[in-house]
Amino acid sequence: MSLLVSGTFAKEIDRYAIDRLGIPSLRLMERASRALADEAERILGELGKAREPHISFFCGTGNNGADGLCCAFMLLERGYQDIDITVTGKRDKRTEEFIFHEGRLKAAGIDINYYEESGILTEYDPDEYAPDMAVDALFGIGLKREVRGAFLETIDFINELKVSWGSRIISADVPSGLDSDRGLNMCGDRPPVKADLTVTFGFAKTGLFLGCGQAVSGRVITADIGYPEGITEYIPHNNTDIIEITDEKIDRFRYRLKHRGPNANKSTYKKLLLLAGSRGMAGAAYLSGLAALRSGIGMVRYFGPEENRIILQTLLPEAMYESFGKELQFEGLKAAFSWADCYLLGPGLSVSKESEELVRAFARLWQEKREDKSFLIIDADGLNILAGAPELRKLLFSEKTVITPHVGEMARLTGSSISDIKSDLLGAAEKLAHSEGVNVILKDAVTAAACADGSLSLNIKGSAALAKAGSGDVLSGTVAGISAVLGGRLEDSLPIAVYIHGMAGAAAAGQDSEHGVLAREVADSIPKVMGSL
Repeated sequence: MSLLVSGTFAKEIDRYAIDRLGIPSLRLMERASRALADEAERILGELGKAREPHISFFCGTGNNGADGLCCAFMLLERGYQDIDITVTGKRDKRTEEFIFHEGRLKAAGIDINYYEESGILTEYDPDEYAPDMAVDALFGIGLKREVRGAFLETIDFINELKVSWGSRIISADVPSGLDSDRGLNMCGDRPPVKADLTVTFGFAKTGLFLGCGQAVSGRVITADIGYPEGITEYIPHNNTDIIEITDEKIDRFRYRLKHRGPNANKSTYKKLLLLAGSRGMAGAAYLSGLAALRSGIGMVRYFGPEENRIILQTLLPEAMYESFGKELQFEGLKAAFSWADCYLLGPGLSVSKESEELVRAFARLWQEKREDKSFLIIDADGLNILAGAPELRKLLFSEKTVITPHVGEMARLTGSSISDIKSDLLGAAEKLAHSEGVNVILKDAVTAAACADGSLSLNIKGSAALAKAGSGDVLSGTVAGISAVLGGRLEDSLPIAVYIHGMAGAAAAGQDSEHGVLAREVADSIPKVMGSL
């Protein structure tokens, strides 16, 4: 099931499956715990210990803790005898499922240590016998309050096992201390559990990839626990409760992304006018044009200052260049505008009186074109200019317009703080898309795409190699190219373009260090990625 769901909605799915579909809670739990046990056993096998491995379980008293107890029982049945279990929480808070699995373990001779008060974990001495693996099953998807007291000390202890004793950490569903909706850190100034692996149940949770989720979740495996296909369609939800993963869109467009039409010509795949670069700032324009051509655009024509013409024609001779001197020539812009059928505004433009004049002139022309099949992408300094000129946004923003801000540019556009945007990346993108009637690609460690038609997606694949100057310029060009290949269908092309850009970063890094990847190498990797889809 290629979806991400919020933790809040995951609870609704579970409730629907149990109450409406009649699937027993214990059956769902056993399937989840079996997946957890399978992964634990796989990792224990990789460790290759000569002696019997020692496994520690840290459980809460809710159903996430019950998952941990069920997993412990399964591993016991598979022959793993060196198991200890510590429960944090009050006995009177135990769920029925927890009590059931606790009874099975006690009948099998396993002691369960309860840690109810704040203080040192007195029942546990890792110096005496440090565990090879610790299974984190303290909190599940329902955590919505700040973690304190004994629970916070248990989380600290689990992390210390990893840092000081090298224990491998597996989290059940979500790392404890992490908000499963938005990836918020619920542990104040201390981190959630830092898992090596998270086995998430039924659907991957959005919080695993947002906020600090990526930093603490480790590798994420989604376990099928037996929900019927299409179950999410029958449960009322908010727009941000279900997020599409791009793989399904790629399945629909794979042939078109790999092959050009046998009777196509260069005009079939759009003519892009790129209003980019300023005096002494040709690099961003080059990277955007290169990425547009690499991702499939038919033709590129630059419109920019004369000082950049020789540089860009040398770097990218496949593109044309229309230049202006000290004064902007509106007739030249109008002619270039009429030639094109899609537009990219902003990379390297700079924020200046001259650049704002260019944007205003372009906005007048765009008013005449916005009703046809054209599309417009605004990036970088184009957005910074619009942040200070809201009247231009009314002229340029529409369902045919794509904006590609990083969180700093988003803060300038919306007046929100960077921290607020980062704490709710999907919500921030959706809110702007809805209020302005525009398509938004909001860039951070993961990238959210919110389209004017209300659709949302989150790209969770990519590479830290993209944390480099020029990567955003490559993305805006990729959006232009993929949108052209898919005939201007922005609701389909935007998430695919973001996905391809992310995978191109990973391809450019290859087996080498991510530190040395250049933005132009990301652009040059795009055809390889598209060919391998």
